[in-house]
Amino acid sequence: MDINKSSKRKRTEIEYDYENLYDVPIDTLKDKYIEELLRTNKIDHHYTTKTIQSGNQFEVEIYPTFNKKDIEKYKPSKKPSKKAQKNLNEKNARKRLIRLINANFDLDDWAIHLTYSNENLPPSVEEAEKEVYKYIRKINYRRKKVGLPNAKWIYVTEYDPKKKIRLHHHLLIEKGIDRKVMKSLWKNGTRTEIKELEPDEFGLTGIANYISKDPKGKKRWKSSKGLKQPIERKSYTVFSRKKISKMISDSSLISQYMNTNYKAKQYLSHEVRYNKTNHMYYIYVQMKIKNKKERCERRNI
Repeated sequence: MDINKSSKRKRTEIEYDYENLYDVPIDTLKDKYIEELLRTNKIDHHYTTKTIQSGNQFEVEIYPTFNKKDIEKYKPSKKPSKKAQKNLNEKNARKRLIRLINANFDLDDWAIHLTYSNENLPPSVEEAEKEVYKYIRKINYRRKKVGLPNAKWIYVTEYDPKKKIRLHHHLLIEKGIDRKVMKSLWKNGTRTEIKELEPDEFGLTGIANYISKDPKGKKRWKSSKGLKQPIERKSYTVFSRKKISKMISDSSLISQYMNTNYKAKQYLSHEVRYNKTNHMYYIYVQMKIKNKKERCERRNI
C-alpha cells in the first residue's frame, strides 16, 4: 500500500466526524450525476486509512485528512438536527456492539433469549436487569464448580409498550455449561430459547444486528468486564483524483485494491458516500481474515 507514515502529518491531522460529514450514498445517484461529481473533484488529497479488526472481521475506512487551515472549508454548514444526531449515535452504538460481539464470541458460544411469564413480569427495566444478573451469577456458580472462570457476556434488553413489544432480553454468553442446565437456571419464563452461535462470512454481524435492532431503555446494551476490544490502526496515503475517480466509477477496483493491499484478508462488501460541499469521498469496506486453509488455497490458485 502507498502509505506515508509521516509524524508531521499525524500531528497536524484534525479529528472530525467523518461519518456524519460524508452522508450521501453514491449508489443512490444517477450515472450522469456521478460523472459530473468526478469531474468537479480536481484536487489530489491526503486520506486517512483506518482499519478495525474484531475477531476475524476486518473493516477499512478511507476518508479525507485535513489540517487546521483547510478543515474550515469543509466543515458542515450547520449542526445536524437532533433526529440526525440521534440516528448517528444509535448507528455508532450498534457498530460498537457488533465489533465487541465479533471480537469476543465464536462458534458454539450461546445465544439465549430470555422471556417472562405474566406472573414473573418485572415492574420496570431496572428490575428486569437485576433478574439477568441473577441468572448470570447462577451460570458462573456452575462454571466455578467445574473449574471454569466467569463467563464473558453481552446482553440487550428490548421493551417498547407503544409497539406492544413485551420486555425480554437477548444474551450472548461463552460456552462451558450444558444447554439443558443453562435453560433450567432461568425461572422467570418457560419460552427460554438457547442456540449455539453460527458465524457466517460476516462473523456474528447478523445476530448482532438482530438483537440491537431497536432496544429501549437507559442503555442499549450491557456487558461483562474485560472483553477484548477491537484493534484500530491508522495509516496515511495520498489518493490522486484519477485513482479515486476510477475506484468510484468502477466499484470492482475497490475489491481489487483491498485484496491486493490486504493479502491475508478477503473482500466482502463496500459502500461509498460523498459530501456535497467538498466533493470528497468516504469509502467503507468489510473484509474477513482468511484462515490458514484459505490462505494456502489462494497461494495455489
